[in-house]
Amino acid sequence: MAGNNPIYYWDTCVFLAWLKNETTRKPGEMEGIHDCLERVKKRQISIMTSVVTYTEITTLKIPAGVETMLEEVMQRPNCAKIGVDMRVAKLARDLRNYYLAKPDTYGGMTIATPDALHLSTAILYRANEFHTFDEKDQPKYKSLGLLPLSGDVGGHNLVICKPPEDKQASLFAQTGMLNENDTNTKH
Repeated sequence: MAGNNPIYYWDTCVFLAWLKNETTRKPGEMEGIHDCLERVKKRQISIMTSVVTYTEITTLKIPAGVETMLEEVMQRPNCAKIGVDMRVAKLARDLRNYYLAKPDTYGGMTIATPDALHLSTAILYRANEFHTFDEKDQPKYKSLGLLPLSGDVGGHNLVICKPPEDKQASLFAQTGMLNENDTNTKH
């Protein structure tokens, strides 16, 4: 996944929306997914996700035969499935603890463990953007929504947004910057 193309991390919910063809999504959301997939085919962008995505997808009901679609996309050279190792696990733990340590700010909520694994993978593997539809806190599960965390994920600089439509232009495209020396850690 080398080169100057932007790298987008896809949360499980983005894959699920695509695989289930969720037509009830807000205007522009499915178009954003399809635009990104078209750009993957043209090798204009790269997509990464955690192997956790595979586990989350198989526990949910998706239409028969669509898992092949996922495999076809993920076999492309500009798509990566990242394994969970100790670095990812430790950062995931640190992210969860960061929010738990601020009960006045976050109401005793933190990010769910799978979300923490996804976010830590995106941070460590330097994704330019983290794409998700996860925007609402879920107090029942003491879980924070992810979109409101954009720009500061437990002290790490990470843009979190919905998959952008080409005409909408992502934050990456708006800035036009991709510096190979960029890190996702605030200094």
